[in-house]
Amino acid sequence: MDLPHILFLDLNMPRKNGIECLREIKKNENWKDIAVAIFSTSSSPADIEQTFVQGANIFIRKPNDFDTLKKLLSKSIMMNWQYHTSGLNRDVFMLSL
Repeated sequence: MDLPHILFLDLNMPRKNGIECLREIKKNENWKDIAVAIFSTSSSPADIEQTFVQGANIFIRKPNDFDTLKKLLSKSIMMNWQYHTSGLNRDVFMLSL
């Protein structure tokens, strides 16, 4: 089975929140090595810290306009994910333009 290289995970989902989903992904032997980009409207330091500690590779704050959203998604897809998956790094955890 081919798995994705990157999984975009919304932090605020109905029924199961993004933190719960992230925990399940990282506990699963088949999925634990997939890069996870948290995608959220939240800029709460607690949310950012919790997703970092739970093993997300990058945190992307959802922008207010569509053009910026396209730029952020493009930047996240084109980035060198090997750098973001080789170890947790707080210095590059937040993706911004």
